[in-house]
Amino acid sequence: MNHTLTSTGRVHAAERAETWGLINAQYFGRLRVANLDEGPLDASIDAYEVGQLRMYRIEAPAHHVVRDAACGELPSDDFYKLVLQVAGQGVVEQQQRRVVLDPGHWILYDPRIPYSITNPKRCSLLVTQVPRSALAGLRLPVPHAGEMGTHNIAGLHGVFGSYLQALSEQLQKLPDGVGHTVSESVVGLLASTLAESLQRSGAPMPLPSVMKMRVRQYVQTHVADPDLSIQRIAEALRCSKRYLHRVFEDDECGLERHIWAARLDRCRSALADQTNEGRSVADIAFDWGFKSSAHFCRLFKQEYGLTPRAFQLQAAQERHRSMAH
Repeated sequence: MNHTLTSTGRVHAAERAETWGLINAQYFGRLRVANLDEGPLDASIDAYEVGQLRMYRIEAPAHHVVRDAACGELPSDDFYKLVLQVAGQGVVEQQQRRVVLDPGHWILYDPRIPYSITNPKRCSLLVTQVPRSALAGLRLPVPHAGEMGTHNIAGLHGVFGSYLQALSEQLQKLPDGVGHTVSESVVGLLASTLAESLQRSGAPMPLPSVMKMRVRQYVQTHVADPDLSIQRIAEALRCSKRYLHRVFEDDECGLERHIWAARLDRCRSALADQTNEGRSVADIAFDWGFKSSAHFCRLFKQEYGLTPRAFQLQAAQERHRSMAH
């Protein structure tokens, strides 16, 4: 996965506040960021591209962040923002609601709506930007807080919080090629958690949207299984094949094409991976559920415009050129 570390550590103490504002603007737009700590502003952001998600592990002293009308349109407006409080305490205020986040607590909110976040002491956060399209069809109860260990939050809320906590600790160690699996798991668990909240509140649940996310999560988890099929998915999720086809009828591609696309994407990542430079195209194809090397090569060229072998050689050449420089 692509990973970038930016920090104030290499900047003179007098310039760190300005640098921290620029770092935040790079990832979240020009929010109003104020340092609340009198000491040197020692802060960092580890940024990861995880499939369709953007994830940020933030270490920072006490600070205050505000989004208001003066900020204008921001690049983060295309996303929902999911924040897990890993360490320290945070206070989120939006739409007349005040939520206190202790370690293990999380909140999902719409960053287009004015808000403020205050971390009164040094903190560690996992911030995830979730594309709006990933949750399309869900009537989101935002801001939506999942506070582990409280009497009014149970079931999937706790599971999701624990998953985010574990993910925050393992992001840097995750191998290449698992980004799509992780992102589909996050979105699938989040969608199921939100559906659980709607069910408890008595609100109508958008079942097709939730089912679509569950299917995508299942496909990403079982994509290497050569026997993965629409029938297998229907049996696992206890529904009919006809219903699954109906759920995906408004997609640009149907469910069967979605399965092949997921396999092709994994193969593409594997072919570009340096550790697979000496492996055959057929071996990689079989690793990710293809039963025929010829079928794989035909689909790959249709999708990416190159044969798998040509793509593998091109990726190796690009790596060698970058190492030479």
